[in-house]
Amino acid sequence: MKDAKSIISHLVQDPSMKKFAHLRCFERLLGLLPKSFTTLVRFVYTKNETLFFVLSHPAGKMEFNYKRSLIKSLLSQIIIHFPECECLHVKEIQSFVTNQIEKETPTPSTSPITYTERASGCFANTCQDPKLNALFEAIKETISTHHDHPTA
Repeated sequence: MKDAKSIISHLVQDPSMKKFAHLRCFERLLGLLPKSFTTLVRFVYTKNETLFFVLSHPAGKMEFNYKRSLIKSLLSQIIIHFPECECLHVKEIQSFVTNQIEKETPTPSTSPITYTERASGCFANTCQDPKLNALFEAIKETISTHHDHPTA
């Protein structure tokens, strides 16, 4: 019986799963880079033997220029230590800053909003219709009961 690690390894080596092998290698590379730089990286991809870093901020582009030689040396080391990453075939490294804004996830509020009733329920009911008069009196009663008690 094969264990899970060997099954996943076999699946990743399948030619139809080449993208997953690339993603694993990119994750290894990003894991070796400094955290100050990886926070600015949105994603990484290859095209025509060029490794592209898509950055979220222009400061990341400047940081990338300083880290270019480190990235090249790490790529060569990854290929030595992880032979499955030879499939990358990277000759150049480029970066650019995306102009798309990241979607923010809304933060749920921790406490319910409460307020105190500002109306006192003291108003003159001059309605002639008995149904409407009864409704106004019910509203007046509800306001006076909630006047001193906060509600949600």
